[in-house]
Amino acid sequence: MSTYVISDLHGCKEEFDAMLDLIGFNDYDEMWINGDICDRGRESIPLLLEIMQYDNMHLIFGNHDVWLARYCQELIDAKKDNNSVDMTDDMMNWLHYNGGYSTMDQFMDLSFPQCYDIKLYLEDKLLYKWLKVNGRKFLLVHAGMIADEPDASGHIDMKKVPEKILIWAHIGLDDNPLEDGTTLIVGHMPTFTYGEEFSGIIAHGKNDTILHIDCGCVYGYSLGCIRLEDMQEFYVPSTYPKPY
Repeated sequence: MSTYVISDLHGCKEEFDAMLDLIGFNDYDEMWINGDICDRGRESIPLLLEIMQYDNMHLIFGNHDVWLARYCQELIDAKKDNNSVDMTDDMMNWLHYNGGYSTMDQFMDLSFPQCYDIKLYLEDKLLYKWLKVNGRKFLLVHAGMIADEPDASGHIDMKKVPEKILIWAHIGLDDNPLEDGTTLIVGHMPTFTYGEEFSGIIAHGKNDTILHIDCGCVYGYSLGCIRLEDMQEFYVPSTYPKPY
């Protein structure tokens, strides 16, 4: 049994399927998806439906997953009544500025049972996950933390960290506030944003106590994945063009 962590799939179904083949993913393994299954890429809803079929794949919510969960019922209602959706500023931010249009279109093309299956799946909102693998402690969060001071034991009360921080924070390469030896694993910001030397690879910060695993697949770089038992990294090249 192996434990894998991957992040920011953004509809890159072809690369995700190639990653499953590369790592030999099987029924005895566990896959933690550290946020953002949908938006920007070509196959957001087909990818989400595929992931939903696996009992051993688990979603930690990112900002894009929160958006889809927030508007599922509104999209279903619009589909029922053949009406347009109420285009709030937040929905416009999702659809127009953050790649949600194709996700919405694919969602609206589904049958009603499939739409409700997705809505139900996204009601189980997990914002972080503590893991312990081979004696090493990990905390999985989509974006990271801009947290209060740890307590005397080096812990942070995650229940007090606002959701907005967990799914939206833009953190630095070394920004792990945990002081108890826990390794923080985050996505959200493509690793090329930390410097050209990190383009398309997992970026290690603060003496390997924080790992940034969004390798920018939807931006033409690669899809990265890490196995926690031995910290081996796996990569699948992107089929998407680079934006520049």
